[in-house]
Amino acid sequence: MSQTSVKAFQEISEQIPEKRRIVYNALKNNPNNSFYRIAFILGWNVNKVSNRFNELENAGMIEKTGEETQGRFVRDRFSVITDIDKIIEKQNQLYVFFTDTKSQLETDYHRCQTKEGKELLRKRIQYLKTKISNLKLHSP
Repeated sequence: MSQTSVKAFQEISEQIPEKRRIVYNALKNNPNNSFYRIAFILGWNVNKVSNRFNELENAGMIEKTGEETQGRFVRDRFSVITDIDKIIEKQNQLYVFFTDTKSQLETDYHRCQTKEGKELLRKRIQYLKTKISNLKLHSP
C-alpha cells in the first residue's frame, strides 16, 4: 500500500463517529467475526453493535467474509476492508445503488396518488439521502 493510500485510510478511520470507531477497531483487531462476537468482546448490547455494523457496511468500510452456524441460526461474519482501492470501489458501488434507488423512489413519489403512499415514499427518499450524505462523508 502506498504512503498516500495509508494516509487516506487513516483519515477515513479518524472521521468515523466514536461508537462506530470503537466497533470498527474491535472488528479490525478481531477479523472475520459476527456482530454477536464483537458485542461480547466489547460488553455491549447486540443491537448497539449490529447498528454500527450496518453503518460501517453502508459506508463501504467492512464486508461480509463468511458465515458461522450457531445451532439453527446462521450468522454473517465480517472483516474490515484494508485496501483503500477496494474501499473506494465499494463506496462507488454503494453510491450508484443508493442514487439509482432514490431516483426510482422519486419517480414513484410523483406517480403516487395517496397521501399515505407519498409520506412513506418521502421517508424512504429522505433515508436514502442520509445514506448518500454519510457515504460522501466517509469517502477518501
